[in-house]
Amino acid sequence: MSNTVILESRNVTKTYTDAGKEVVVLQGVDLDVNQGDSISIVGSSGSGKSSLLHVLGGLDVPTDGEVLIHGKNIHEMSAKRQGDWRNKHLGFVYQFHHLLAEFTALENVAMPLLIRGMDAKKANEQAANMIEQVGLRERLEHKPSQLSGGERQRIAIARALVTRPDCILADEPTGNLDSDNAQMVYELMLDLNQKLGTALIVVTHDRDLAAKANRQLELVDGVLNKH
Repeated sequence: MSNTVILESRNVTKTYTDAGKEVVVLQGVDLDVNQGDSISIVGSSGSGKSSLLHVLGGLDVPTDGEVLIHGKNIHEMSAKRQGDWRNKHLGFVYQFHHLLAEFTALENVAMPLLIRGMDAKKANEQAANMIEQVGLRERLEHKPSQLSGGERQRIAIARALVTRPDCILADEPTGNLDSDNAQMVYELMLDLNQKLGTALIVVTHDRDLAAKANRQLELVDGVLNKH
């Protein structure tokens, strides 16, 4: 793990108005994420874990405070620049794989590279390499419907990592899997975190899995504490 800070949140607060009442979801969250970090965030249902991940990833705007990626405040950027900056530095994995049903595993994983304008042959080579790293080389031409739940999630992880982002934000990535597959997918993410030096922030309700990360944090009443 290096001392290079990739992502920082400074005094991040998020409030919503629900039926005329103000609800505080995040209050004064400070977090530094270094290159190669693995961080788990646990908390009860509705504690704001997903809200925090969305704010950190630039998918939602904090009510107060700032989020910096490589020292730049993403919420001060234009929508286009923010999108470019996010796509360059971050990868996302969700509870549901969000693979496109009509495309093969290879095509799904290559897509972020093609969107960036990479040559198709090179994109496919890079995608095949990443699929091999998640242990599914024999599934390149399979469509999502032909894959098991665990395999689909591994392909989703390959897609998130194929652009070699500095940090992966994962929201309950094993929440849809049985315990054996959950264990395998989580171990895979930690292995790639070490191998590729990609920082990993995982929101999970599974405290046994959370304990495997280098740093364990807990979100309670909108405050992020060491766990």
